[in-house]
Parts: sequence; structure tokens; C-alpha cells
Amino acid sequence: MAVTSPASARPGPARAARRSGPPNRHDHRHDHRRPPAGAGRPGAVPPHVWFAGRLLTVLTGRQPISCLAGRVRGAAYDRLWELVNARADWRHRARGQAPYVHSCQVVRQLDGALEVTAVVSLARDAFRAIAFRLERGPAAGPGGDVWRCTAVEAR
Repeated sequence: MAVTSPASARPGPARAARRSGPPNRHDHRHDHRRPPAGAGRPGAVPPHVWFAGRLLTVLTGRQPISCLAGRVRGAAYDRLWELVNARADWRHRARGQAPYVHSCQVVRQLDGALEVTAVVSLARDAFRAIAFRLERGPAAGPGGDVWRCTAVEAR
């Protein structure tokens, strides 16, 4: 008659696999500190949303137009200057409450450009619209292509 240990003689589930790490380490597949697989770069914002937010901060006087230097092309930069001066009411309406991008719609054109309309909130009862066009082009330095604003309008 063979002698067996009490643990191996018990019927039931198989014994758990032995861990090689510290006793408090969790399985990485269940580690909630890590982003889910395929989540992309944390904090990545689509270019049309980023530009809508930046244009709003410029038009409401919260950032200088120079914060978009290199990101807005010739005629669009001139038009943005005109809009900043013509939209003084946006600066006054936005006092006391942080303006924000309420919604953003984007249409990709055949040439790859993005045409965007954004509804922005200046105050609880004041909504305005920003329309702009983004085109992808080579970056000045290493790092690939960048989006640049080539047309802008605000109402």
C-alpha cells in the first residue's frame, strides 16, 4: 500500500501554479495601473480637437496668437489676426467661465485634408462656431508630418 500525503489525496481542483515573483505582485493581465491593450498613447488628442481648442484660446484672448506659430499658414494666419481683433466680444463673454469646445465635426476631403466645424461655448448661454481646414505637410525637423491650419473662420 502506497503512502500519500493528505494534500495530494484530496479530490478537487488542481493545485495553483507556483509564482516566481513577490507574493503581492499581481498578474500583469489584471493590473489596472496599465492602459488596456491597443489604447494608444495616453493623452493623445485628435488634431482637429487640438486645433479647435487652441483656436478658441486665441480667439478668447487666453493665449497669444504666437502659440500657433508654425501651425497656421500664411493667409490663415492673417485671417486669424483679423478675427482676434474683430471678436472682442468673445473675450468679454468668456470672462468668469472657462470657454470650451462643445462639439467638433470633421470631414476628410479626397486630398486628405480635414474640414472642421466646432461649436464652442463662451458662457452658459453663448455658443459660437469656428470653421477651419487642416492639411498635413512635412515637419520642419525630424518627426514626420504635422497638421497645419490653412483656413479659419469664426462667427
